[in-house]
Amino acid sequence: MANVTVRDIPARVHQALRDSARKHYRSLNGEVLHILAYYAHRERAWQELERKQHERDRLRREIAEKYPNAPSSIKLIREDRDGR
Repeated sequence: MANVTVRDIPARVHQALRDSARKHYRSLNGEVLHILAYYAHRERAWQELERKQHERDRLRREIAEKYPNAPSSIKLIREDRDGR
C-alpha cells in the first residue's frame, strides 16, 4: 500500500475529521481513507457518466442524420394517450 503525508492541516479541518471519525466509529486514519475512497469513486462515477452522455449524444446525432424527418416521440406518445 502507498503512504501519503499531509502537512499543515488547519485545526478546524483536523477537528472536523476527528469528530467525523468518532461519529462513524473509525480511527482518524480510517476516516481519511474512507473520505479519499469515496471521492475517488465519485470522480470515476462522474467520468463514466460523462462518457455515457457523450455516447448518448453521438447516438442521437446518428439517428437524427439517418431519420431527419422522424416524428417527435412526445407527439406520438400524446396522440397514443389521447386515442385511448
